[in-house]
Amino acid sequence: MVTQESMLKAALPLFARFIVSNGLQTKPGVFEITLETLDTALPVVTRNKGLRLAEGATGFLSPDLLQLTDPDTPAENLTFLLAQLPRHGQLYLRGTVPLSHGFTQLDVDSGHVTYRHSGGHSRTDRFTFVATDGTNQGFLVDGRRWQEPVSFTIQVDQVDKAAPHITHLHSPSQVGILKSGCYGIYITSHVLKASDPDTDDNQIIFKILRGPQHGHLENTTTGEFIHEKFSQKDLNSKTVLYVINPSLEVNSDTMEFQVMDPAGNSATPQILELKWSRIEWSQTEYEVCENVGVLPLEITRKGYSMDSAFVSVKVNQVSATVGKDFTMTPSKLIQFDPGMSTKMWNIAITYDGLEEVDEVFEVILNSPVNAVLGTKTKTAVKILDSKGGQCHPTYAFDANMPNAREKGIWSLLSPGTSSRTTPGSFHPERRPLPSSKQLAVARGDTLRDFDSEDLSRMKLRTQGNGKRVHPSSVYRNGTDIIYNYHGMISLKLEEDSSSTHKRKAKVSIVSQPQKTIKVAELPQADKEESTTGSHFPQQDRLPSFPKNCTLELKGLFHFEESLQKLYKCNGIAWKSWSPHTKVEDESCPAGWHHHLGYCHSLITEQKGTWIIAAQACREHHLGSLVTVLSRQHMQWLWDISGRKPFWIGLNDQVRAGHWEWIGGEPVTFTNWRRGPPQRSKPGKNCVLVQRQGKWQTKDCKKGKSHNYMCSRKL
Repeated sequence: MVTQESMLKAALPLFARFIVSNGLQTKPGVFEITLETLDTALPVVTRNKGLRLAEGATGFLSPDLLQLTDPDTPAENLTFLLAQLPRHGQLYLRGTVPLSHGFTQLDVDSGHVTYRHSGGHSRTDRFTFVATDGTNQGFLVDGRRWQEPVSFTIQVDQVDKAAPHITHLHSPSQVGILKSGCYGIYITSHVLKASDPDTDDNQIIFKILRGPQHGHLENTTTGEFIHEKFSQKDLNSKTVLYVINPSLEVNSDTMEFQVMDPAGNSATPQILELKWSRIEWSQTEYEVCENVGVLPLEITRKGYSMDSAFVSVKVNQVSATVGKDFTMTPSKLIQFDPGMSTKMWNIAITYDGLEEVDEVFEVILNSPVNAVLGTKTKTAVKILDSKGGQCHPTYAFDANMPNAREKGIWSLLSPGTSSRTTPGSFHPERRPLPSSKQLAVARGDTLRDFDSEDLSRMKLRTQGNGKRVHPSSVYRNGTDIIYNYHGMISLKLEEDSSSTHKRKAKVSIVSQPQKTIKVAELPQADKEESTTGSHFPQQDRLPSFPKNCTLELKGLFHFEESLQKLYKCNGIAWKSWSPHTKVEDESCPAGWHHHLGYCHSLITEQKGTWIIAAQACREHHLGSLVTVLSRQHMQWLWDISGRKPFWIGLNDQVRAGHWEWIGGEPVTFTNWRRGPPQRSKPGKNCVLVQRQGKWQTKDCKKGKSHNYMCSRKL
């Protein structure tokens, strides 16, 4: 039986056979029925997602992007008639034939229809079409019948043609001791940073063109060596570590790198230099006579010396006994200030007049801070017995003998000989002093010259209150006694009445009309606060510093020996510091200063008007002109500005007389020079900090260019 459905599908003619008879004759016949298919279904646009491609690229119009269906029309008869051609590109059939009228769904299914962008800065393009099955008028889109053209959208992505640029490239020099016992330098975003507005930090790649020669790079998270590349994200998270090769006596290393983005854009190759300093003894052996007095041991720092560095000393007594055969300064920490390459650490050799065997002790360097130890970490000192006043070392000491320094021989030829062989015949830099002078140990590694014969016969007492000033140390040098007084204190000079000591001491007068003397004056950094007639105990001493802490001294260290404490200048004040002290402005970028939860930067290189300053803070420094929160904050800003005018974020541009901060914070503090402006003059809607940190209104767009203070919240 033929069904209607099968007849429609086959579209074949139908027929019936029959026989006609009158009873005498018969005749066969055929009855034919012809069926014609009627197209009543409209084509449907089932997909119109649009195309996305890069600038200047070619893309295929696939069935996933554009599709037309019709249950009673084959794909070759489903046609897209073009109503409007694309403006910034061209449609092609089979890659070569430009399309101007239309194409079929079969062309799309076969991958023959392409769009080629012609380049330029256009971001979008489109063409419009009308769909047809060749029979019916109209087509369906989202269930609705359409006869108007429909748009096919083409999104064009701009090609990243700009390479990342380097914003920070400094030589790292902060050395630390690792758990393995080796020394390492972290390479972080404070010293190496690249930026690219089109690329995330984890995709900004530093390709290593030539690795370091005297060490290796290591990933602190995985522990693996870094041979080929690392990312800006690695630098931000402090995972790139340079490990110094301990077997090589070098003080610097370099690596060559090139920064690039995923699009293949690369910047010019750069060199990163790593620099550090190496601390060691200048020599490993000393021979000294028992009556030498004071023996200065020389520690040298080689390599990069523009940072502060520290090293500790440890004494191994061996056969000599501390307190009996020698005494030393209580300070066990030696500080190298920026630029300093040589330090002296003094040992006082005790002369007891007894005949005894030669004694030996060792002094060992350890626990360096911001430096590495060299190979000469230990020096041995051999004390030769005087043998009743006569000392016969292997080499006699002579200031003019070139080998005297190299051999490390400190000796006295005999009692009463020329003072060229007396204790301290050399300045810390080993320059000869006049023969009439001897050196007394002041403190730590600093030597000061006095006439020892006069000073040893001097009685010193304070005027008026009868309190005794105790010396910090007493050294016996043969028949002489050397008293060391630390700090500045006013003393009345009274001569000894003994007939054998009628010689006056040579002293310095430091105040009038009362005569006072300056006894073993220390450098300013080592002075302790005191008052006339009183002597503070150790726990009440206050630190004193060589200079006031200013922005120029930020990062410098000072060791207060009287308190055995280390201080660091933070740009404003000296603060107690230890290796475990948290750095307050660690999270601020290099060159920025932390205060009250904000990072601040004074911009002096590119001065400008208020408008230019506000734009530069926002676009180049990712912040805004500073908001002043309090009087203390204003004083701090005035100090770090060098007391020179600078723009701040206060303005009334939106509504005259209504002052507000550009960062949106509420106005809780003002510092007007003559009170708040009663009437804002046209154009003078912005604030400049001027003399004594007072505020003055200025024109926002015109006038003289000034420095400006940018800030951003942590």
